[in-house]
Amino acid sequence: MAFRRFYRRTFLNCRGHHAGAYALADIITEPGYTDDDQAKRVSASLSIADCGRVVTLDLDAGTPAEARNALHKARLLRDILDQSVDALERAVDDAGLSGSREG
Repeated sequence: MAFRRFYRRTFLNCRGHHAGAYALADIITEPGYTDDDQAKRVSASLSIADCGRVVTLDLDAGTPAEARNALHKARLLRDILDQSVDALERAVDDAGLSGSREG
């Protein structure tokens, strides 16, 4: 089964806050850079914006080594984000702001 493009853009702020914050993920497979008709590559990026700042992470892969590295980066980021959410929840609770937690 062919990979179907993954495209997701999500605004990050709650209603009433700055409107410019978003996360955008775009992942597609496309023909590789060689004459081999079977060769494919993965074009993948993750952009995160908050107000006027934008960070875009390149997760492209055209070789098995590049694929391993792209997956390594993505998995590390997922782990760091999960741990950061846990720490932020504890900090909000400690500061007595837990009524503002959105679930």
